[in-house]
Amino acid sequence: MSRLFKILVMIAVLFFGILLGTRLHNGSRFTVFDEQKKLLEVMSLISSRYVDEVSSDSLAEKGIQAMVESLDPHTAYLSPQKVSYSRAEFKGNFEGIGIEFDILSDTLVVVNPLAGGPSEAAGIMAGDRIVAIDSGSAIGLSSEDVVAALRGETGSSVQLEVFRPFSGKVFSVDVVRNRIPTYSVDAAFLLDDSTGYIRLSRFVSTTSAEFDQALARLLAEGMHGLVVDMRGNPGGYLDQAAGVADEFLPGDSLVVYTKSRRGGPDDIRFRATEAGDYEDGPVIVVVDRGSASATEILAGALQDNGRALVVGEQTYGKGLVQRQFDFEDGSALRLTIARYYTPSGRQIQRSYVAGEEGREAYFQNGDGYRDLERRFFFEEGDDLLVDTGVRDARVYRSPDRGAFDEKIGSTGGILPDYWVFDKAPGALYSRLQDEGVFQLAALYVLDDPSSAVRGYRDDLDGFLGSYTERDLVEHHILEVCRMRGIDVDNEQFSVQSGRMFIAVKSILARQLYGISGQIRFLVERGDNVLNVARRLLDEQR
Repeated sequence: MSRLFKILVMIAVLFFGILLGTRLHNGSRFTVFDEQKKLLEVMSLISSRYVDEVSSDSLAEKGIQAMVESLDPHTAYLSPQKVSYSRAEFKGNFEGIGIEFDILSDTLVVVNPLAGGPSEAAGIMAGDRIVAIDSGSAIGLSSEDVVAALRGETGSSVQLEVFRPFSGKVFSVDVVRNRIPTYSVDAAFLLDDSTGYIRLSRFVSTTSAEFDQALARLLAEGMHGLVVDMRGNPGGYLDQAAGVADEFLPGDSLVVYTKSRRGGPDDIRFRATEAGDYEDGPVIVVVDRGSASATEILAGALQDNGRALVVGEQTYGKGLVQRQFDFEDGSALRLTIARYYTPSGRQIQRSYVAGEEGREAYFQNGDGYRDLERRFFFEEGDDLLVDTGVRDARVYRSPDRGAFDEKIGSTGGILPDYWVFDKAPGALYSRLQDEGVFQLAALYVLDDPSSAVRGYRDDLDGFLGSYTERDLVEHHILEVCRMRGIDVDNEQFSVQSGRMFIAVKSILARQLYGISGQIRFLVERGDNVLNVARRLLDEQR
């Protein structure tokens, strides 16, 4: 497309915008006209007079980015590639080869081939290293590069070169892509004879249906109390959160409502129907600082309606509603159109400063209030301390919201009914965790021919109860530390090695059994937050 034609197209678009703007802003039509005329003149001058050749497409895109960055932190312009990826993530399925993977030391490691997927059918195993994709090296690829290379149309094939450390073999395999379902219910099982547990990792288009199926199965197995774990859940579709809330709330209960600047179709009220399957039994919702958006809608709805206790930490504080407006080139504008409120009228959005600097501070320093939380509770909140009998966990009743905000300033989010602070890990443990030592050590254990770990591949219960190669695990942790030049204090290592073994065993569980196996291990080995939740659930029954 010639530059002249592009400019003519932009003139037409801007002219339409001028007409629309004058209709919407009758009192300020000259201002709107002047502003849009100036934008057009600047683009025309740069395109025709700038010292170097400048793409009109690039100018338009940068202009859009600049406008977006002047707004709130959650309004975003998405490139066609990001739009495609986002749609695949949230529609509940995508087309690819069906693997969970990690990038460790520049190497693409198969964490788990998805059950029933193309990779499992082709013989790909957990722990395999993919060293080449369609004859191109896979070493050093980013996660985004891997996703782009492995996803594709159903029926198309991709050739992988695979190294299998346990056998020392390198082989090639063609994997035919297919539609891969993505799940938001990561795990659902009974913690004991009557206590159900459901882990929700996000809210996609299939979440409400998935949750309904998991709930029905647990009820059939004899569940009389439920823990819904949404720690780290970043949110997703608002209607799916409302659908999950509907399972717990009596008919006509208010779930959430939104307020926009102009009202009309952007102002929405969700109410529960009469179709809930679990409207009477006790419920505990577990959240943390990573729980956001739709997660906060669900937690706030159940809390405000007196239907569940919320346990854990204060949530993230995202209460802005976005709607996506698609463009012909495949890109899109995800624009904030409203704020949402819990049934009691709480606005969950934490404070922010509009503009680029405010946006950076919002995302980079969003955790700053956590230190304020700890100072309030550990230094001044002992009168709120609750004895639940859970070792290494300090539990506090939540203060009145007004008193909390007065102490530390308004921070948004959902305040839990009971705050749970785990005993902090030691400095050495934290460093090894941050530097990925445990992930690499787990890989070395899987590759070690002397290890018994692969004998548990089809025996999760056996692995949970009997796998105890602590000396071997510690050996590989220290081996990775030597490779990376990390000095290890022997006394600290001795004190913290038990927790390190648990971290590595957790990663091994994920490698062998997927995310559900890892969650099962973490739950059963003694998750302090869940232990507190279970104690509180027992009190409700």
